[in-house]
Amino acid sequence: MKLQTKTMFTAILLAASVLSGCGGDSDKIVLKIGFWPESSDTQDVAMYRQWADRFVEDYPQYEIKGMPYTYSTETVGQKYTNGQLPDVWQTWFTEPSKLMSKNIIRPITSHLHALGWDDKMDDEMRASLTFNGEIYGVPRDGYGLGLLINKKILGDNGLLPEINGEYSIFNEDGSPAYPQTFTEIMEMSETIIDQDNAKGFLMYSADKNGGWVFSNLAWNYGAVLESEVAGKWTASLDHAGAISALEWIKEMKVNGYLQDTVACVYNDWYSNIGERVAMAVVGSDVLQNAKLLGNVSMDDLAFVPMPTGDGTHHYSLYGGTPFVFTKNISDEKVEGILRFFSYIGRSPETTEKNILAKQEGYAVAERKGQPILPSIMPWKDPEFLAEAKRLESDHVNVNMTDYAPFFDSISINKHAEVPYNAQDMYEALDVAIQSVFTQKETANCRALLTTASSTLQAKLDAGVNA
Repeated sequence: MKLQTKTMFTAILLAASVLSGCGGDSDKIVLKIGFWPESSDTQDVAMYRQWADRFVEDYPQYEIKGMPYTYSTETVGQKYTNGQLPDVWQTWFTEPSKLMSKNIIRPITSHLHALGWDDKMDDEMRASLTFNGEIYGVPRDGYGLGLLINKKILGDNGLLPEINGEYSIFNEDGSPAYPQTFTEIMEMSETIIDQDNAKGFLMYSADKNGGWVFSNLAWNYGAVLESEVAGKWTASLDHAGAISALEWIKEMKVNGYLQDTVACVYNDWYSNIGERVAMAVVGSDVLQNAKLLGNVSMDDLAFVPMPTGDGTHHYSLYGGTPFVFTKNISDEKVEGILRFFSYIGRSPETTEKNILAKQEGYAVAERKGQPILPSIMPWKDPEFLAEAKRLESDHVNVNMTDYAPFFDSISINKHAEVPYNAQDMYEALDVAIQSVFTQKETANCRALLTTASSTLQAKLDAGVNA
């Protein structure tokens, strides 16, 4: 950070402290932190409290108040109206455009620019947070969807080679032994269903999770799901590529290669990937839950790029988590929160306290026995990236031979979520997937997707096209 910028920022904070009067706790500027850990997570709470104490020691005009909040599309509007939202909180990259249009969050462009953070932000993440030239948040991290495979199930069914006494996702010549197409997933699933009680693939279908993953399948069959035509946004969920993707799901279901339940949600993956299914689409940011929540050894798994459907398209849905700021909070609060990020390892700086917080975060994760994998960084500043990746490489504790295929390719396979009404689209696609699950052989994939497309179009016309 430039000395001039830091001096100016400190002066602003000192002026704010004089204006607010720092004679006692009641006069402090209270920062309500919505990403504060829940009280049951005692080690994380202790860590955050230590970070808060360091911050307040340097910036005594502030008080940090933990106010854990989990984002919900159903309740966020009411909580804002009732003044129940914290000052800063986490959401999904599909949401800031809607939250901005409903006047629930505020821009922070000038504050980021004063710190020099706007130019250090990952370009795609910044684009997801920018509307009408204003930036409406700070990225926490990113994720990409990939194919999680159970090496033991595939290997026990003769679908992976055994090299040096262990199942390998690569052949002796170094070529991939893992599925690279959806056709190969189906062929492997046929072998599994013939020889094992496990199913080949887990397909989500409820809580908008099915539509979320289906969009990635559809792109890999060449589909375009939303497009701008003559200044109007148009839904095309019945694109030929999307129909092919749903036909693949139908064939998998009819042949018994998918799970038996009709309503399958995302969190079902970690309880199934151990013995019940061989493959599932999962985000890179939750892989540790295989061990933490599913009691599956990370050594039995591998994470590889999303397969292609048509042999040409090879995308990984790319999203993430941003921090957003409630509409009515003051500039002084925004400035304090951004500075607090430098005390919890979430800023693009290589300051001693930012790096120390990152080290402490890894130490707590290790004490808790958590798997540590690479992350998708929210910042592009070369100095920060070099230091962050060095720290990460010191602490990653999984066999990267099994996870590198995904992390080595995500930068070239990224595909952003649709720009408008993504959650509405996912909900409409869930209906189509569940209909395939229940109707099976009689399901008309084209008709189901035409209905879903009409549902999404009505949402677009009521919002962005209004």
